[in-house]
Amino acid sequence: MKNTILDKFKQDLENKKIVIWGFGKEGISTLQFIQSNNINCKELAILEEKEFQEIEGVKKLSNLKELNKYDLIFKSPGIVADATIVNIKKLTSQTEEFIKILASQIIGITGTKGKSTTSSLTYTILKKYYPNTVLVGNIGIPCFNAINEIDENTKIVFELSCHQLEFIRYSPHIAVILDLYPDHLDHYKTFENYINAKLNINKFQKDDDILIYGETCKKYIHSKIKNNICISDCIKDRNITTENNSIQILEDETNLVGEHNFFDIAVSYYICSEIYKISNEEFKSALKDFKGLAHRLEYVTTKDNVEYYDDSISTIGETTIEGIKALKNVNTLILGGMDRQIDYSNLEDFIIQDENLENLILMPDTGTRIYKELQEKGNTKKCYLVNNLEEAVKRAKEVTKKDTICLLSPAAASYGFFKNFEERGNTFQDLVSG
Repeated sequence: MKNTILDKFKQDLENKKIVIWGFGKEGISTLQFIQSNNINCKELAILEEKEFQEIEGVKKLSNLKELNKYDLIFKSPGIVADATIVNIKKLTSQTEEFIKILASQIIGITGTKGKSTTSSLTYTILKKYYPNTVLVGNIGIPCFNAINEIDENTKIVFELSCHQLEFIRYSPHIAVILDLYPDHLDHYKTFENYINAKLNINKFQKDDDILIYGETCKKYIHSKIKNNICISDCIKDRNITTENNSIQILEDETNLVGEHNFFDIAVSYYICSEIYKISNEEFKSALKDFKGLAHRLEYVTTKDNVEYYDDSISTIGETTIEGIKALKNVNTLILGGMDRQIDYSNLEDFIIQDENLENLILMPDTGTRIYKELQEKGNTKKCYLVNNLEEAVKRAKEVTKKDTICLLSPAAASYGFFKNFEERGNTFQDLVSG
């Protein structure tokens, strides 16, 4: 059966002129897939700004306009495609080709925040009771890497970013949109453009497909499919009630803290119990085994009676608010990173009102802006402007009250300062532990 799946991809790609646009993790994966499976292309090329070694049988392009000579342009996520230069109709991607052929087997999960946790949790629970389950996508596993593991019975959990969804023309059988907040506005320019990219996960769904979404998505959902569920309506306190099932998850039955993570659990519960018939006992057993992901409200260490938590994944104000609420005893907050012109007014109002929070340590570039905006609102918290994360941790160790928490939750992207949020989180953990 595995060969049948591979044959479908071959039929779709063979005898075409293909160009790989962007030669990072996904671009390399696309080339390896084509070469290792002996897919016969009429021509194969790569367009990449950075220098890379010559590859036998692969043409090296240097000009964007050359892309239009090819039948398929495999665009890597995050590359901005200018429709005045590049023929958008020729654009494709691993995501599009994968969903095109395997839509009926895919649980696609997107959202501004929570998609990695929800995808990993759903995968972990399904995998325990359906061993033929794979996890791919924005979690760090290019989907083409898994094709040779997949047969027609495989369940596929696919974490999907806005960049992966931006140009797709197919949607998965089960689509999840967790939440929608302004993000990546440096790429999309407007919130509306960002939302439209996200909504592609549902745009091409058929009548018998399933859409699951959160409260913040309600006003943007205009789907006509009948299986259309707002998961927020299924939650009351620590109870989750679906059409045919209900469960209570107590705080000590999960390693995930905070209301936002309870919402993620509810989404996983709906998928696992309602669609895949996993019992409450089975769900709770697998949930208890799930430890959570790194850099997401991750406890690091206790030093001099201060607990340090790493929430480097936080790149918007709303997630920082949720992190402070979840931990309850945050005395020092470390904020700041790349400025993508996100509105921080909700976070600023929350900071001013939070009684436990005494110290704000603010890093460039957004830290400077948040500081100015807080002062204009009459802020009385102690604010410390620092140049980098090293200075931030040093100051945190000096000012954080004993028997409280110091939280890194930057509410901003790491780019320009770190390679990614993982490197930022690892650096923080090294600094507080040293």
